[in-house]
This record gives sequence, C-alpha cells and structure tokens, in this order.
Amino acid sequence: MGLHIEDVQMNIPHSNEIKWLVGKNKEVELTQSVVFVIEMPKLKKDDLHYLIEHKGINAWIVRLIAQKRGYGEQDLGSLYAPFRSRRTIRGMEGKGAPGSITMKIFYAASYPSERFRAFICPAFNHDKKISSINAEGSNDSFEISVGQAVPYQERSQLIDLNPSAFNGGNLLAGRYYIEIAPYDHEKKMIHAAFKRIPKYIEISQEESIAMKSCVGQHPEMQ
Repeated sequence: MGLHIEDVQMNIPHSNEIKWLVGKNKEVELTQSVVFVIEMPKLKKDDLHYLIEHKGINAWIVRLIAQKRGYGEQDLGSLYAPFRSRRTIRGMEGKGAPGSITMKIFYAASYPSERFRAFICPAFNHDKKISSINAEGSNDSFEISVGQAVPYQERSQLIDLNPSAFNGGNLLAGRYYIEIAPYDHEKKMIHAAFKRIPKYIEISQEESIAMKSCVGQHPEMQ
C-alpha cells in the first residue's frame, strides 16, 4: 500500500533584493543577491512519529531549480531540514519540522566569499541591478506520494540559522522553482520523487549599470 501526505501547503511569503554599493566612492548600487523565505509543510505530531518510526523519514530535502532563457533548467543545489524529535521509552517521538527556511541566490561575483563581497570593483565584470523580483504561482495544496527509498547522490546542505547560499551565475533573470521530498538524512535516501511546489520566484527585470570609477580597474583595487 502506498503512503500519501495530503493537503501539503508551502508558500513564499517574502522575497527581497540585497543591495551592493560599489565603486571607488561607493557611488553605484548593484544587486549582490536575492533572498526569500519558504514556509515548510506543517505535519501533526502523530504523523511525524509515524514517518520517523516506521518509514525512516527524518527530514525534508528541498532543492532549487533555475529556469533561465536559453539555458533550460539547472539544479542549483539542495538543503535538508531535519525533523526535531526526541527519544522516548517507546522510541522516537516527532516534535515538528522547521516552520520555514531561507534561501539566498548570489551573483557569481559575490558568491565565493566575504572577501569577494568586499571588493570595491566587483569580480567578473559584474554590473547587474535587479529591478523586479516577485513570488508568482498559487498557494494551492498538493500531495506527496511516499514510495520506495532510493539513494540521493548529490551533496546537500544542512539548514542552519543563516540563509542557505546558492550560486546563480553571472545572470539571475529567470524563474526559480522549489522542489521537496521526504528524506532520510542519515542514510541519504529520498522516499519519493521530488515534488515541485506551485509557488515560485520570478526575476523578470535585470539591467546593467555603468561604473565609471571601475573602468580599467582590477576588481580587488582598494
């Protein structure tokens, strides 16, 4: 018999551009990254206990898919959010899963490190400014069908207090989809095919901004 998790709801209630002042006098405003919040599914304690105890499911795994014009779809990476649980005399008791997670998509010029983000003139000739970012799609509920567990070979980040960072490349304009699956983070097994949620992020307007004080300058020039 198959197992179905019904009436799953996920939303993207907040999205924002992270600004980046660059140039010799910090006179130019570009975009460093975009950040958005994803509300995670809410499960009853009894259901969590059943998933942990009888199915070996102890986390959600969420992956980020970019769809850019001319590039098709690209898997930018994934992160997993463990269920909070505690041991009891009878075994594991589910207490809940994270209520939300935060993702941050960087431009390649600012992704590698804080050192790159400190450059007065950005690396890789970055000159982009995002003027439109919105959460699109619907808040309709959906269903996740739990099936046979299969290995998940890709490396996944553990969610923590800081936004999980992803490298969006030199251009960010496009659509960003969220996909979710039930996961055993100890054995690195997913228990269902990834399900794409109805809500997505769309970056529809991106423009180049002139940086006269950076013409001919090395990006690390202070």
